[in-house]
Amino acid sequence: MFLNIGAAPSNPMLPHEIVMTLREFFVLQNTIHWIKSIAIDDHCSRRPAGDARRSDQSDARNVSRREAATAIRSFGHFKPINSPRFLNDCHEYVFHFTKSGRVKLNRLALGVPYQDKSNIARWRHTQGDDLRCRGNTWFVPYETIQSREKERPHPATFPVQLAEWCIKLHGVSRVETMLDPFLGIGNSVVAAQRCGVRRFIGFEIDDAYLSETKRRITRGRGPGISKMRVTSRASTARHPRLRRH
Repeated sequence: MFLNIGAAPSNPMLPHEIVMTLREFFVLQNTIHWIKSIAIDDHCSRRPAGDARRSDQSDARNVSRREAATAIRSFGHFKPINSPRFLNDCHEYVFHFTKSGRVKLNRLALGVPYQDKSNIARWRHTQGDDLRCRGNTWFVPYETIQSREKERPHPATFPVQLAEWCIKLHGVSRVETMLDPFLGIGNSVVAAQRCGVRRFIGFEIDDAYLSETKRRITRGRGPGISKMRVTSRASTARHPRLRRH
């Protein structure tokens, strides 16, 4: 089970309190940090500093003696907060729960190449492949949209790519049925379609969000999900086995 939880700066313990409650039923096997926005100091040692004069840049001796150029680049979706007390919250948690804590994952399904290629030969577990585990920090920005009301009509969505990565990490071929009890506008079912998951069950209490989910399912219909059930959570009262506890 993958559980995405965000926290307000004024209530930072909420995700951890939920984890402590769920420990009665599941084992927390992995904690993934979904990075939504990040600023990186870009250090460069192979070009002249940004304030170098043209005459300096044409003189290789002067260039080699100048300090490296440094810039700061920002990536992702930054949502500012107006507070003198708190930092901007640029990440959320994705908690990976299992029943035993010993579930094998397809770690290289999300693999990335080595930056230092000498590691390929140095570490035997690579078996000569230029691919390593991505780790537990996932930078997944939101897609750029023109109208939130039309394209993302929900206050707390996650990108489709985030759900895709969870499916692939678990192993697409091992997913018999995918369940999302808090469907929202259906990003998880869109991810399931893209990954070729065959059966999906989703629940949503808001009829407007449910309609948006069905519209997106129809738009993305293709060689993917063959059996699907998406319904209002209110209807689960008629089905005791599906009732929330």
